[in-house]
Amino acid sequence: MQTSQTGIELIKQFEGCRLKAYRCAAGVLTIGYGHTAGVKSGQEITREQAERFLKEDLLKYENRVKKYDSIYHWNQNQFDALVSFAYNIGNIDGLTANGSRNTEVISQKILSYHKAAGKVLDGLVKRRKAEQLLFLKPVSQSIWASSVKVPHTQINYLPQKEYRVVAEGLRIRTKISSQPPQALPTGAVTGRVSKGENVKNHATARVGNAIWMYIGTGRNGAEQWICADTGEKAYVDELPQGEPARTG
Repeated sequence: MQTSQTGIELIKQFEGCRLKAYRCAAGVLTIGYGHTAGVKSGQEITREQAERFLKEDLLKYENRVKKYDSIYHWNQNQFDALVSFAYNIGNIDGLTANGSRNTEVISQKILSYHKAAGKVLDGLVKRRKAEQLLFLKPVSQSIWASSVKVPHTQINYLPQKEYRVVAEGLRIRTKISSQPPQALPTGAVTGRVSKGENVKNHATARVGNAIWMYIGTGRNGAEQWICADTGEKAYVDELPQGEPARTG
C-alpha cells in the first residue's frame, strides 16, 4: 500500500512548502514539506527538490505504518491518515501503543498529539482533527484534504505580541462595529494593512463571534482597530516559528 493523492495533499496542506531552511515549532531545522534530514542553516532548495524530499520521506513513514498492517490491516483512508500523522510525529508506535490498541482507541488518541515544545498549537489541533476525520472515513467515500471540514479555532491573541496579517488589504478602522468587516461604511476606513505585514496587539475586543484587535493610534491620534478574526476565518495569524518580531 502507498499513500494516495488524498494523503499527499493532506500532508502538503499542513506542512506547507518552505524553500529556505527554518526552525519548526519544536526547534528543528526544516525545509521543503517538513523535511528535516541533513538540513543546514541557510540552506535553500528548489520546488523540484522539495518534491523529491517529500517522496523520500513518504517511503520512510509509510514503512513505519506498514509494520502494523499485519495487526490492523489498514484501509486506504486509515493508512493515509496515519502516514500524515507519522510524517509529523515520527512514527505511530506511541499512538498504537506498539500495536496493543484497537482502531477506535487509536482514532480517539490522534487528537491528543497537538503540542510542540509543550505548547498546544492551533495548526496541530487542526491537523489532528483532519487526520482523525480521514481515519474514520469509509473507504467507499472519496475524500480529499481540501474537503475535510475542520472546525475553525480562534487564536488566543496575547497583548504586546506581534502577529502576521494574512488577508489582503485588511482595513483599519477608528472604532469597532458589530457588523461584518465587509459591511462597514467606507467612511470608517482610515487605512489598510497589507498581507504579510506584522502588527502588534495592544488589546482585543470581542463583538459576537468576531475578534477585533487594537494596533495603536494613527498620526492624528485616532484609535486603529482591525478585524483579526470573523469567527469563521482568521485575518491575523501567528508569526512563522522562529521569525523575529519586526514592529516597533
